[in-house]
Amino acid sequence: MKKTILLLLPLFFLLACAPQSINSHSAPLAAQADSPDKTQLLLLGTLHFNQFHDAGSAHGNFLSPERQQEIGDVVALLKVYKPDMILIERTPGEQTKYDSLFQQFKQGRLNLEELEGGTGEVYQFGFKLAKELGHERVYCVDYYESTSQSLMSSGTNIAVFENGLHNFQQTARGVTAAFMEGDMTFREFLSFLNTPETITLSHRQFFNLPAYVQNGSFRSYEGLNRSEIDTTQIGAEFISLFYERNLKIYSNLLNAQLKHKGKRLLLIMGQTHIGVLQDIAENNPDYAIVNANQYLGSNIP
Repeated sequence: MKKTILLLLPLFFLLACAPQSINSHSAPLAAQADSPDKTQLLLLGTLHFNQFHDAGSAHGNFLSPERQQEIGDVVALLKVYKPDMILIERTPGEQTKYDSLFQQFKQGRLNLEELEGGTGEVYQFGFKLAKELGHERVYCVDYYESTSQSLMSSGTNIAVFENGLHNFQQTARGVTAAFMEGDMTFREFLSFLNTPETITLSHRQFFNLPAYVQNGSFRSYEGLNRSEIDTTQIGAEFISLFYERNLKIYSNLLNAQLKHKGKRLLLIMGQTHIGVLQDIAENNPDYAIVNANQYLGSNIP
């Protein structure tokens, strides 16, 4: 399948902890992580913080002393996990670029305040933690292939998906506001994003609800082979675009681990990736999933 441009709104990474039963995403992860012979995989779901950084805001300025202290607190908590590989949401084709940037950062020659996107999670958490641990690099495992939130334009039962998306986004604005107004610290916010309930909610929105929609169409078929799209199952086709990208991310992760022999992996990804990657990795007998809140804690105000 040809690539399409990733157009997901940043709000997709901010989710509501709605009351509901917890599905397989709340599996006994702590028990799995006790297996010493398995490769440990801690999945940290994040926001793309550089898209929300506001230098003119008291709490939206992520470079302020207060917010930098919060970021340092998160780095210190993740350091306890002692990852031997830190994997980031960048493609393997960008590895040389990020190797160079990280070496500059380690040597004190890279000012994140002046770097485009320097307030993002790749630098604020990935680079800082890797430097603290004395790592030589961070590992690029992303695959750029996804779709737009508005790609599905019509179909039977499309209201089911659209209503879910609307509620999802409405609640997201409230969580965003709380964080941006300083009512939640970075640790509290990340802890919220990585609760089993929140992971379940985002997973359902993009890998379950779209399947209700049939006999419809996409707004654009740019980058897609239209003859291969079964419009009678348009919702399932929508899901497949998201799923395919995550399968390729998973493949990149497996190959990076195999090549570099890491045993304690930390993957830093946009939160909507976490549920599906967790599902896939849980079926690999060589891996044990570690929930981020085992280290971040979960006492959210």
